[in-house]
This record gives sequence, C-alpha cells and structure tokens, in this order.
Amino acid sequence: MSQMTKICFNVNGCRYYNIDAYYRRKMEREMKKGSKKVLATERTVFNDEEQRRLELQRERERYKEVQVEELKRSMQSGMAQAMKEQAQLREEMAYQYKVGNSEAAAAIQRRLDPDVAM
Repeated sequence: MSQMTKICFNVNGCRYYNIDAYYRRKMEREMKKGSKKVLATERTVFNDEEQRRLELQRERERYKEVQVEELKRSMQSGMAQAMKEQAQLREEMAYQYKVGNSEAAAAIQRRLDPDVAM
C-alpha cells in the first residue's frame, strides 16, 4: 500500500498526496525525455556474469554502429571523389573535342560510359 502524505501549503490548503506515485511518474517522464539525471535503481539481483555479458553485448552493438557510420561516411566521400573525377574527365573530353583530338575524346568517352558499345 502506498503512503499518503499530508502537505499543507497554507492554513486552509492541506491536501494528501501519494509521494511514491509522484516520484514514479517523475522518473518515467525523465526517462521518456532521455534525461541522464534519472537515479539508478537499486540492484536486487546480483548476477555479475549475466550483467557482464549484457555489457559486452551492448559494447559490441555500439562498436558495430560506429563501424557502420564510419563506412557510410567513407562511401560518401568516395562517391564525392568519383563524381569530381567524372566532372574533370568530362571537361577534358570537351577540351579534346575542341582541340580536334577525337581519338582521345573517344577514349575518355569510353572510360566515362563503359556500358555503351562503340
């Protein structure tokens, strides 16, 4: 049974409050917000091996997430580099056409579009 506490704000304003329910709701709200100030619950089960296994599993998951993010960043930078290189090749191809060197321009065109049959 929860404990009811009498709190008086002034002479006429005495009310009874359920303090346990108040703190429980407060902790739930803070947990929903993701607040780091939530007090850790007291351990009642002392299963160190299971806790260590779970801790290692969380660490492996965090490491995998970091690796995936790093791979995404490297792929994006690699794609950006490839796009810059393609733009440079297009400029070189246009220059070779203007100069009249159609063989070099055709070679660059084949390099840019390898699927197109000549």
